[in-house]
Amino acid sequence: MDGFGSEKMSRIMVKKFTEEELELLEESGYSKKAIQLYMDKVNMGAMVNPDVVQTYLGPCGDVVKLYLKINRKGIIEDAKFYYLGCPGSAASASAMTDLVKGKTIEQAKKISEEDLLKELEGLPKQKLDCPKLAIKMLQKVLAKYKKKDIHIHDRG
Repeated sequence: MDGFGSEKMSRIMVKKFTEEELELLEESGYSKKAIQLYMDKVNMGAMVNPDVVQTYLGPCGDVVKLYLKINRKGIIEDAKFYYLGCPGSAASASAMTDLVKGKTIEQAKKISEEDLLKELEGLPKQKLDCPKLAIKMLQKVLAKYKKKDIHIHDRG
């Protein structure tokens, strides 16, 4: 496994949040749901034997690595991510991975920034690039999957 998804990095990233830090996030415009996704690290972590994985560097400098497990029928069974960036990127990637689970590739392609913002229930205005990053990452990983035209059971 590469260093980006290593167990060591997972241990380093575990952090307890103080009440003051949580209040600052909320005061800056993060919804309670976005804060909860960020704090709980929903769907964050490496995936063993993903069907497709893609790393993307956003224009803001945040890096997201997205892993998908897709079954033979083209349904996304699992989605995980790793990131180096801000709470907005983490919350957006968490919400996006929740939204794609159980969807077909075609349904996942139709998920929009607006869908993601609705799921997040609010982000600070200066963080509205974060859902764009998550959706761009999703589009890139789905395009990579389609280009490879692979299924986990078809690998040799």
